[in-house]
Amino acid sequence: MQDIKGWNNPQQDNHQPPTTPAPALPPPEQRLQTLVQAMKTLAELTGGRLNPYTEQQFKDFATNLLAEHNRKLLTPSEEKWLGVVNFAEIELGKKVPLSGSHYRGHLGTWVRTFYPQLGDRQETRLVNGVQQSVYVYACHEPSVAAGLTKAIEEFFAHPNPVAALKQAGAFSKKAVVTA
Repeated sequence: MQDIKGWNNPQQDNHQPPTTPAPALPPPEQRLQTLVQAMKTLAELTGGRLNPYTEQQFKDFATNLLAEHNRKLLTPSEEKWLGVVNFAEIELGKKVPLSGSHYRGHLGTWVRTFYPQLGDRQETRLVNGVQQSVYVYACHEPSVAAGLTKAIEEFFAHPNPVAALKQAGAFSKKAVVTA
């Protein structure tokens, strides 16, 4: 009664008015179901003749809701697959030149020749504007990352990596780019 009349009770001064919860959107599945029902109703009302722009907006909105729903279902992955050049530049901060004795192609050949245990997975990647088959390595695995680091350090420390690769027979067959 005192609250209704606006009277103050000294014993209840610390009484806070109830806070209203912040409005929240329903889950994407429910919004999608509502959207589909609204599209059906609108199609019935217009005899199936929707403005093409309105129809496209409905499709875009439905696609966005599906994407939001699917994104929530996906579990994040901690995997990190990189080519040896990407690993050297991103993870180790090395600048791998496009030409010279310590260039990109020789680095990849070095790893495949002297460290084949690090992996043999290949993916098609864009290399200098051209799609090419590239060896990629499981950089999320500590042993692979350590092996790549060791291989890259050895490569850059070697005075003549081309001679070492020739001696190991690395150029006897067509090498695959390892960007």
